[in-house]
Amino acid sequence: VSQLSASTTQSAYKDGTYTGPRVDVYYGTVEVQVNVQNGKIANVNFLQYPNDRNTSVRINSIAMPYLQQEALQAQSAQVNIISGATLTSEGFMMSLDAALKSAKS
Repeated sequence: VSQLSASTTQSAYKDGTYTGPRVDVYYGTVEVQVNVQNGKIANVNFLQYPNDRNTSVRINSIAMPYLQQEALQAQSAQVNIISGATLTSEGFMMSLDAALKSAKS
């Protein structure tokens, strides 16, 4: 029985690719897709993000890699908000959280 519990705690998510909902973040939309391998977050990609203004492109080009890296380290949607990219950060967390709920085993 202890072997079974050890193996179930190691993989928090079902393997696969899961897409979160589109989240309106005032300057645009954030939508993420998460790839789960071996029960862990292997990759998080932005499918949509605010990019119709030069300022949005510049801010998000800096913020998005940090958000992706933090999600990989945390293995959850609980990441720090990136200063200057608060709305993108919040949209990222909401979309990723919903995607990860779909991936729960």
